[in-house]
Amino acid sequence: MANPSTQPPSNAATTDIVFAREFMQGTYTLLELPKSLEDYITAAESDPSSDGTPLSFQVRGLEKDTAVLCTKTQTFMLQRAHTSNMLIPIAPITEKTRADDDTDMDMDDSYLSHDHDMDDSTYPKQAALDILDSVLDLIPIAPRLERLGDLLGQCQFDGWAQESDAKGNLYTWEQLQSVIQASDQEILQWLKERHACIIRGHWRLFKRRFMYDILQEILMTLNVLDMNADAVNATKLCAYIEQESPAAESGIESWMIVHCLTSFSDDEQIASPVRYHLSAKKICNFMGVHLLSTIERGNRWQLEDFMSAWQTSLHEHFQADLSYLAGECVVEADRAPERNQSHKYIRYFSRTLLPNDAAARFTALFEVKSKWEGQEIRPFLRDLVLDEKKLDVLLLKHARSVKQPGGGVIYNSRVIK
Repeated sequence: MANPSTQPPSNAATTDIVFAREFMQGTYTLLELPKSLEDYITAAESDPSSDGTPLSFQVRGLEKDTAVLCTKTQTFMLQRAHTSNMLIPIAPITEKTRADDDTDMDMDDSYLSHDHDMDDSTYPKQAALDILDSVLDLIPIAPRLERLGDLLGQCQFDGWAQESDAKGNLYTWEQLQSVIQASDQEILQWLKERHACIIRGHWRLFKRRFMYDILQEILMTLNVLDMNADAVNATKLCAYIEQESPAAESGIESWMIVHCLTSFSDDEQIASPVRYHLSAKKICNFMGVHLLSTIERGNRWQLEDFMSAWQTSLHEHFQADLSYLAGECVVEADRAPERNQSHKYIRYFSRTLLPNDAAARFTALFEVKSKWEGQEIRPFLRDLVLDEKKLDVLLLKHARSVKQPGGGVIYNSRVIK
């Protein structure tokens, strides 16, 4: 074994480390940044469009939650990793040189050393901030949004006539930020997907039946006015509904109609404040889920009957298609088909009602169906991961895959019963 060199490397720097007289260990914590967060910070600092607002992060959640750190767009789990070496973060102590060449140390007396040799040292001095034996790793995770549904589901908006009977707490944006373990962008996306809006300063979800009634009124009125769903004139629509169905009778006001038009439109195709391009995907999904969920969970429709009722609810503006209900239902064949005849049934089975733990979710899925086609099971899992690559890893871990002759994949449980 080679003897270690007694001389420091030629490029080595020497410094004196000074400890405060009242040094307190455990004051600081070191964060190890993942590449995605490092890139986010770099991009934010170099963004010429920045308004000068300081870059900031928040640790969010309730006292009993596992802590997460949130940027404006991402969520990271905080996980402590212990190190084999002691870590000493340091900060420079500067000197000011006066015109008369007298030197005055720009340092608090608490950092002055009792060591005369160190006081006379020509090396730069560094203050020891802490002694650490661990760092906090930041691990990108899917946002934890399930609490949003619990909080906002307590007091859903069902029209002003029902407000006196409404029970449950109301939440401002700041209150949601403080308890929801997700970034602002992820929270807003959740609210947008569920057609929430701000009512008198609080974020509210519409009761599904009430929003269904508003949409039915909109779609029927489009037929009366001979107006296309891809070019809805909000001013004419609201004026007609107010005239024919006064708010005092229907409970539907113009701002509710405009909110539904905005919420159920394709954003990129909104031509102006009064013209909207209604989204087939959003409206078909809402109508289909409403029909399925109004039947007590566990009951089911015969598929043909459901498709007929679903199509009727769309008032000829859109074409019902089961692809719009991915992750919201399960289609089953009749277990005891009649002779030479087989019936299919559909029932409400939403991923929003499934466990957030991956293993528990797979268990729930395979209890419903022993075999799932690839395109059928994936929508039930997407909210657990950040991207499709991680979804493939999740499937490999918790399910067995069998390739089909036609090129598809069938997944079944790894648990042998």
